[in-house]
Amino acid sequence: MAKNVKSTVKLNMPMVKGIVFAAAALMLMQAPQAQAKVKVKKVTVKSNYGSSVHVAVGKKVKLTTTVKVSPNKSANKKVSYKSFHKKIATVSSSGYVKGIKTGKCKITVTSKKNKKKKAKITVTVVKKVTSVAIEKPKNQLYVGNSLTLKATVKPASGSYKKVTWSSSDKKIATVTKAGVVKGIKAGNVTIKATSVEGSKKTASLKMTVMATNSVGIASVEVLSNDVVRVSLDKAKALTNKQFKIEGKRYSYGTYNRTYSVASIRNYDNRTYDIKLTDDYNVEKDSYVRVTISDLPGNGVKTMEAQALFTKLSEPKEEKWLGVVGDEWNKTVDLSEYGCGNLSYQITGEIPGITRKIKNNEITFSGTLTTVTVGTDITIKATDEMGTKFTKVIHVYIGNESAIVAKAEDMTVVTGTQLDAVPFLEVLGGSGSYSYSAISLPAGLKMDAETGTLSGKVSGVGEYRVQITVSDEKNTNRMVETSALIRVVDQRRVAGLVVDEKGAPVKGVSIVCENLTDGSIFTSTTDEKGNYVVNVGEGTYQITASLGERKDAVYRFTIGSGGRELNFTLQ
Repeated sequence: MAKNVKSTVKLNMPMVKGIVFAAAALMLMQAPQAQAKVKVKKVTVKSNYGSSVHVAVGKKVKLTTTVKVSPNKSANKKVSYKSFHKKIATVSSSGYVKGIKTGKCKITVTSKKNKKKKAKITVTVVKKVTSVAIEKPKNQLYVGNSLTLKATVKPASGSYKKVTWSSSDKKIATVTKAGVVKGIKAGNVTIKATSVEGSKKTASLKMTVMATNSVGIASVEVLSNDVVRVSLDKAKALTNKQFKIEGKRYSYGTYNRTYSVASIRNYDNRTYDIKLTDDYNVEKDSYVRVTISDLPGNGVKTMEAQALFTKLSEPKEEKWLGVVGDEWNKTVDLSEYGCGNLSYQITGEIPGITRKIKNNEITFSGTLTTVTVGTDITIKATDEMGTKFTKVIHVYIGNESAIVAKAEDMTVVTGTQLDAVPFLEVLGGSGSYSYSAISLPAGLKMDAETGTLSGKVSGVGEYRVQITVSDEKNTNRMVETSALIRVVDQRRVAGLVVDEKGAPVKGVSIVCENLTDGSIFTSTTDEKGNYVVNVGEGTYQITASLGERKDAVYRFTIGSGGRELNFTLQ
């Protein structure tokens, strides 16, 4: 029987201590070697749009950070963020930048594994975007063709203008970051432009991509408040019933009015002038949408256009007269010439006068200090649709030793009897003047003491009238000015004014203003609601009003013959 044998190993203390120390040393040697394998090569950071970040006040945008590191593990890619001016913008631990107030500051992104590796990015805090619109869009495109869209960001100043473009279906149409849309295959697609400073305001455009054998709408133009011109890209005979015309005001979200088609005029089966009935007219600051049914290819075709008649002509030039010491508070309102809010570029100064812009009005106020002759204030305006126009104001400031004068252009219907019609404005000098004029139309004369015009006008034509104004107390003080008097054939504008129930309204004031020279022609409705106004050829603005009740303002052009315009007082 075998005996159990016990083996005993005895270790003295010096030997134990040696083993422990050796193990500890091995661990300390291994730790630095493992950390040394992590190498941060580069830290980069991108923003919402390129090498700098733009964020709106009160909004957030996300920074995108890239860390090149070896070994390529997520734990080694952690970074920290720091804003150098927290009163302008802050940044969270996860890289969200928040705008506090407008201005610029720096944000640093630092590797947590190697604090020597970092990247900097400039933050610009801007005004919050209130709206994004696609300028003058075309909503039709053939397969294989491209077009470039442009986005307008509001407000015009202080906001970030960049947007991102996207397509709802890239199989139908693609869009580049520059807004270039390319048709891929026939179908419907929505293209969007989105602001990138955190507001995420978006503009959408529904587009139709058509096959190459389709017929489409090349352009839509509003010629007047009752004529819409539609041009096709290929010849095709169409009838009245194929056209549907709708309208909406600039600020409305949907088309809420359908116009009735009275007739169409066809030019070579490619250009059609569509005459609307007098039931409704296209209003100022409106869009028009044209729909044509039963066209070859993809069937129904639609296209939108701004109502261009909102700017039939440039704003009229003005002359402002004053004398040193006068208090001025003059306002220029250009809203009728554009859609939405206007942006301005103004040149020229009036000594003693400051200007203030609020909404679409420019106010000039202060005390005149200096004699000024022929200083021009030039106002260049741009509306939200990109339409540009200019208004010029000629400024004449006199004093006791200097006379300034202006004469108004006017249009007169031949055969009209004038009785002491004001024609001139004169300031400066002693205040007492004498007047003379040459080249007046036949039948007219100027009163030497008042400068007014009287007589029965005869003949048709344009007359450049030269006027001399002299100071009666010092005949050496004088000034010369001129004005254009147009004598035109008589044209008749007539119509009926009713209330909302269709009953005729008596005593309604009818005002026709010539948009070329500002001449005014008026009439009043009789007991049956009828009115007649005799005007000359030209483009007019007509308004029917009775106290607070006023119909929409219509614009029309009259040539040979007359014009019938009916009103319903709201």
